[in-house]
Amino acid sequence: MHFEDSFDVSASPDTVWEFITTPSEFIKVIPDLVKQEVKDSTHFSVSFKMGLGMIRGTVNMAFEIKDPIPKSSLRLVGKGNGLQSSADLAILLNLSAEGKGTHVAWSADLNVAGTAVGLGARFIEPVTRSKVKEIVEGIRRELNPPA
Repeated sequence: MHFEDSFDVSASPDTVWEFITTPSEFIKVIPDLVKQEVKDSTHFSVSFKMGLGMIRGTVNMAFEIKDPIPKSSLRLVGKGNGLQSSADLAILLNLSAEGKGTHVAWSADLNVAGTAVGLGARFIEPVTRSKVKEIVEGIRRELNPPA
C-alpha cells in the first residue's frame, strides 16, 4: 500500500528536524502506544494496539532512521509483527521552508504478509490510513504551538 500527502506547520525546519530525528519525541505521536524503547539516536521500538475488524492485538515495530539529509529529508524504516502477520514500513519525509514555517511532504509504503491479509484485507487500508492520519495530526499538534 502506498500513501502520500503533505502538511504545513508553524515551526521552523530546524525545530521540525529536531523533532523527527529525536526518537523520544517522535514516539509521542504514535497512537495507541503500549510500550516504547529508544535504543540509540537512530533506532527505536514501539508496541501499539491495533484492530482489523474482529482481529485485535498488539503490533511490535522496530524502526531505524536512515539516509538523513539534515533539515531536508530522511527515511524511517520499520519492520514488525503482530496480529499473526508481519509488516514492512518505509516512510519518506521531505522538509522545506515555507514562510516562517515548514512544509512537510511525506510518503509511506506498507507491505503486510500473514493472517491479517487474508482475514482483514478489507480493513488494512482504511485502518492504516487512519493510523497515519493520527500520526500526522500528532506531528501538527506538537509543532504548531498554541498562539
